[in-house]
Amino acid sequence: MKSILTLLITIILLTVVSSQTNPTLPNILLIIADDLGVDRTPGYHTGQLPTTPTLDSLRAVGLTFENVWAAPKCTPTRATIMSGKHPVKNGVTGTPGNLDLEHRSIFHTIEDSTDNTYVDAVVGKWHISNPSDPDHPHQHGADYYVGLLGASVEDYYAWQKTENGETTLCNDYVTTVLTDRAIDWRADQDQPWFLWWAHAAPHSPFHTPPEEMYSIANTGNATRKYLAMIESIDYSLNRLLNSIPDEVEENTLIIFVGDNGTPENVTQDYPNGHGKSTLYEGGVRVPLIISGAGVSRSGEREDALINVSDLHATILQAVGTKLPGGINNSLGFHHLLQGEEGPQRKYNYIDFLSQGEGGHIIREQQYKLIVNVDQSQEFYDLENDSLEFNDLLLTGLSTDQEEIRLKLEKEATIIREGWSCNDFIQNGNEEGIDCGGDNCPSCALSNYDLPSEKHATVFPNPTNNIVTIDSDNININSLRIFDAQGKEVYKIEKVNAPSYVLNIDAFEKGIYLMFVEYDTFCEYIKLSKR
Repeated sequence: MKSILTLLITIILLTVVSSQTNPTLPNILLIIADDLGVDRTPGYHTGQLPTTPTLDSLRAVGLTFENVWAAPKCTPTRATIMSGKHPVKNGVTGTPGNLDLEHRSIFHTIEDSTDNTYVDAVVGKWHISNPSDPDHPHQHGADYYVGLLGASVEDYYAWQKTENGETTLCNDYVTTVLTDRAIDWRADQDQPWFLWWAHAAPHSPFHTPPEEMYSIANTGNATRKYLAMIESIDYSLNRLLNSIPDEVEENTLIIFVGDNGTPENVTQDYPNGHGKSTLYEGGVRVPLIISGAGVSRSGEREDALINVSDLHATILQAVGTKLPGGINNSLGFHHLLQGEEGPQRKYNYIDFLSQGEGGHIIREQQYKLIVNVDQSQEFYDLENDSLEFNDLLLTGLSTDQEEIRLKLEKEATIIREGWSCNDFIQNGNEEGIDCGGDNCPSCALSNYDLPSEKHATVFPNPTNNIVTIDSDNININSLRIFDAQGKEVYKIEKVNAPSYVLNIDAFEKGIYLMFVEYDTFCEYIKLSKR
């Protein structure tokens, strides 16, 4: 369990965008590809890949995430993004599933936190409710809905289209219709908007798109049809972006993500039985590309551990929602888009249960633990065995590996049975980030506000010995300094003076975080030891 002092670091490291300081709120375009894993996505893999010039251009000016986990099937992933909660917490652990209205949607949270500034729409596949309930998207806060309510279509050229509660037969290619509707809806908006654009493609059945939408020479087999359908998404994304005025597009955050891994019959390189619907990397590792408004890292790659649930809090951060931290099981990573410091996951977790099959998985940066529904385990070194050919439990673990396995096992239990006081997230009955409630330490800063500008100055900074903290004639109550791991390395209380001189000669070289506490507020300052 974290100390209270370490909790303070968590609070101030959060890089939340405030609507008060960012009057130009960005539009949000969330694009979800159905059944697209990293092995068939350009920029992640080699081999037989689709041609995707639009995605390539977004990747060139945006940020590509390497280690993103989704659920191994689409329904839990969609419910997780919508609620910000892991499947075990929102009740949607498999397919089919229904996201109960008790789980507050991202649409409702945006509406409440921005005083209904945003308009929002879902265009495309819903699949987090019974298809017989056409009003479910609206109940979760979508102002407009058009698409398919169920898992898939039987025919991409003959399918049941639901639009604002009315269902009719549509004989036009699904991706084309969903693009037309997205373009039309966006064009009608004169205030900030959030478009949840969930494609049916490239989910089976694999039906060849209209010829202008793909470049595959021969679509005579399943793999080629699948690749052509990915190209149809790229073609459609280009249509949508071209329909948006330049000044609007410049103020739009664009998020592209897959909802689960590649179907078994069209996957490549992963071993048999390691594709969609499994807890192996082929089933859960998905592409995530983010570009546009708020993204300053151009053409870079990021290897931080990301859960699809994190899109929930990150979108809230982007639209100006002032979060006290992460929310539910969602840890915002908006700071990564800007190359700034902030909290990051130590562990990633996913659970899945469908028709008695599944289990849960958890990983740190290198090792991954699979706990199957029958409680049997598998353990993989993802750094040296990314395709999971070698279960280390079959050959025996080193002492260090066994310690990691036990740690992963413990952390998964904490996630599944309660919540963690060490996850940078306000969840459970916590009153703040990792504090308050029945299980976690009290919130030391619950009555403080973080000021929008710094009062104290630190000089020289960087330094190798003597540093002076001057607070502009405001008395300092206390001073605390933490290293990069959150360990407190210095503390003085009852300063009761507007300035303080400190000798940090004994500190190790590196970056430190300094907490300066006043009567009614506190602030943090980065300190560098040369």
